[in-house]
Amino acid sequence: MNEGFNKLSLEKQNIILNAAYKEFTENGYEKASTNIIAKNGEIGKGTLFYYFGNKRKLFDFLINTSFQLTYEEYFNKIDFEQTDFFKRLVEVSQLKQQVYKKYQAPMGFISKILINTGEFDLSEEQIKKRAIVEETWAQVLKKNIDFSKFREDLPQEITFNFIRWTLEGYRQELELGVKQNEDFLMNEENIKTYYDEYFSYIKMLKKIYYKNNLD
Repeated sequence: MNEGFNKLSLEKQNIILNAAYKEFTENGYEKASTNIIAKNGEIGKGTLFYYFGNKRKLFDFLINTSFQLTYEEYFNKIDFEQTDFFKRLVEVSQLKQQVYKKYQAPMGFISKILINTGEFDLSEEQIKKRAIVEETWAQVLKKNIDFSKFREDLPQEITFNFIRWTLEGYRQELELGVKQNEDFLMNEENIKTYYDEYFSYIKMLKKIYYKNNLD
């Protein structure tokens, strides 16, 4: 990226970047138009290439920036001192929802990348970053959890697997729906609908797998 971009005001930078995030999110890499990005970013196409070099370099910059944002604003702020499994799920989801609301364009973009990896030509480094995201999420479900709150009449490992499979199945069903709906956008309204349903599932799972004397 050209240093000239860094000299722009933060507001102007965001206008350009949000235009790029939106175009790549809605149309993928191949169909994304740098003409539209430049127009919506309120700059000339030549200036866009002056700042970023070419379409591929712009795309890579967006991926790397959104991955970094995901870690700084989401994963690094997860409270692993919260040992209650279901409370952590809720807190983590609420944090993610807040991050989406604050950074809607980059978070919608990286979600599209993670869900539709096969549709994007990712570099080896970017594929590794995606794997790290998956590994980090696994830690959210396991690290420092108080399993004594779970029912004792069910094997702990099986209980955890049932919960994990349920959540993973729900996630896959959601991803399939997104893939089949070309017009679906990861905007605030759609995110809220998803989380409202997700929280209701967490409540039901808690009733099923926690001891009866626990609220």
